Amino acid sequence: MKLGICSLWGSSLDAFREQVRLASDLGYELVTVGDSPAGWHELYISLTIASYEAPKATLAPLVTSPFMRHPIITANALCTLDELSGGRVALGTATGGSTIMAIGRMPATQVEMRGELKALKDLFAGRPTEFDGAPVKPLRFPRPIPIYYSAFGPKAIQLAGAQADGTILFAGEQHLDGLANRIAALREAASDAGRDPQAIDIWVVSYTSVRPTRQQAIDDLGAFIAVNAMAFRTPETFATIPTQFQAKVREFQARYDPTEHVVVGGRNVALMQELGLTEFLSEFDTLAGPVENASAMLRSLEEMGVSTFIAALPGHAAPLETIRGLAEARNTM
Repeated sequence: MKLGICSLWGSSLDAFREQVRLASDLGYELVTVGDSPAGWHELYISLTIASYEAPKATLAPLVTSPFMRHPIITANALCTLDELSGGRVALGTATGGSTIMAIGRMPATQVEMRGELKALKDLFAGRPTEFDGAPVKPLRFPRPIPIYYSAFGPKAIQLAGAQADGTILFAGEQHLDGLANRIAALREAASDAGRDPQAIDIWVVSYTSVRPTRQQAIDDLGAFIAVNAMAFRTPETFATIPTQFQAKVREFQARYDPTEHVVVGGRNVALMQELGLTEFLSEFDTLAGPVENASAMLRSLEEMGVSTFIAALPGHAAPLETIRGLAEARNTM
């Protein structure tokens, strides 16, 4: 099982560099950086810094999205970083969360994502392409960058299986049966598209805190737990929320502040607590507790064919403890 982190450069460059450097020193194979321009520093500059602090790890956005940059800008940035780092770059992309909220956009549709993915694949291969009905010239310095699509719903999983090199799935220790079902659907989609189902690489992300008790871990993860409410933005996912929480989740979504996306102790955390959503939202995509819990989850993921487990850190109150604890959990698998 490979390990990764997702980090962001916020108020302290030193803190960002320390997280990346510690993960590298402990043998983590993947370092990713989120894309949230209203509340955090710039994605590709942050990835460049990470490339020097983690000289062996794969580097990737986790995740960027359409609408923020033209595909040729995204492709050129990643190809440049790939050359700089000696071929250690992947692309993580999705329909959009805090990135597009900051510019007043709804998430991309699967049709829009299909067009985005095609344009990027062409550009990474050195081919001219078309985007939004206009011709796009090829890159002079293309590189073969693998594309990982962060898939939530059935249509996204189908697209990932049909077109992406890998997928990014969110999961927590309490809902691993649901993860197994999504992995099966992904592989079926790949097979239907005439691809080798086992060739689709799978990364799993959790809001992770490795601490002696679950309560300590939940206290670390308030800023992340709040983000779980934003995963229910489509009609299909919203319909799965128990009735007693639906109005509260709607209010949270309407009042969410993307300039404080995953900010420890920020306004979004206070809003979650005000609405009484903490306990409900902590059930999703969360790994919280002692080393033994983390080891058990890593074993389960390995059995499902997951290649890489990623601990999300930007909204974490004690990220260094979790980087160390997760490395210990892998060593005791």
